[in-house]
Amino acid sequence: MIAKLFTKKWPFAAYVALIILLVTLPLNTSDNLNNITILQLRGDYFLHILLFMPWAFFFKTFHIKLSYWMLLALFFASATEGLQYLLPYRSYNINDLLANLLGILVGFALALLINIRKRG
Repeated sequence: MIAKLFTKKWPFAAYVALIILLVTLPLNTSDNLNNITILQLRGDYFLHILLFMPWAFFFKTFHIKLSYWMLLALFFASATEGLQYLLPYRSYNINDLLANLLGILVGFALALLINIRKRG
């Protein structure tokens, strides 16, 4: 089943792999992003939101209920931030977690709006 996921669903697998790499690699560039403000959000929070928005658009790739897909997204967003708690060179930040979750919700809202526009 996992092999099928990575062969037929490679864009999603690449997206998940990118997130996991960004979460686990010792990237310490957030100090520069802390000084940037976009829409009254710190730059790193804005990037968290952007990073998790695409999740919703993979919904049609997998034939499961939308509510399950959203729960899986919320779990994944939480797990990626929780993983940073376990890594000595990364740090857990509740605001990053909230930005991840906001990215998921904004992505689902955009996907819903786009779907409504296509129908109407």
